[in-house]
Formats: sequence, C-alpha cells, structure tokens
Amino acid sequence: MAHRNNRYKEMERYMTLALIADAVLFVLYLICAGSGVVWLKVILAILTILLSGLCLAYLYLSKELLRQRSLWMTACAGAVFVCVVFSLVLNFPSPNKYKKDKAPETSYSAVIETVDFY
Repeated sequence: MAHRNNRYKEMERYMTLALIADAVLFVLYLICAGSGVVWLKVILAILTILLSGLCLAYLYLSKELLRQRSLWMTACAGAVFVCVVFSLVLNFPSPNKYKKDKAPETSYSAVIETVDFY
C-alpha cells in the first residue's frame, strides 16, 4: 500500500507541473491573441491543446480520470482544453481595431447654405 501511495504522489507532482505549464501556455496564448500575433497564437494554441489532451489521456490510461482523489487534475486539464477551444471558435480575444494611438476619423457634416431673397 505504501508503494502505491508513493506512486500516486509522484504522479500528482508531475501532473501539477504539467498543469502549471498548461496554464502558463494558455495565458501566453491569450496575450498573443489579444495583441494580434497570429503565428504565435496558433503555435501556443496547438501546444496548449496537446498538453491538455495528453494530461487527460494519461489520466484515462492510468485509470485516475474519474477517481475522487484525481478529479482536480481532470477538472484543470479539461477546463484549459475547453477554454482554448471556445476561444478559438469565438475568436476571442482579438486585437482591438480601434487603437487609441490612431488619429480619430473626422466626420463631415453636410454644409447648409442659406439663400437670401430680397
């Protein structure tokens, strides 16, 4: 029994590191998506989806996916996966089209001429 507990502690430590790395990749993805760096957004999205998928696959193969003691790992990996997929589908965040440093567009109103009849 003690050997199994040590194996679980080791798996928990590695999964914690993987989930922290996954969260950091997700935050970097959001920053790149918001700033408009498309190529880096795509790379980070692929890495984040792969890492979340690998975490879920590892939990499934080790039969820890639905165990009570491992639900936090499943929830974390699943949440990051769902957030990245929804962010890609909804294209959010996207770069702001109306940047503050741009000169505002001037609107021209119609010129009204008056004519005097004397």
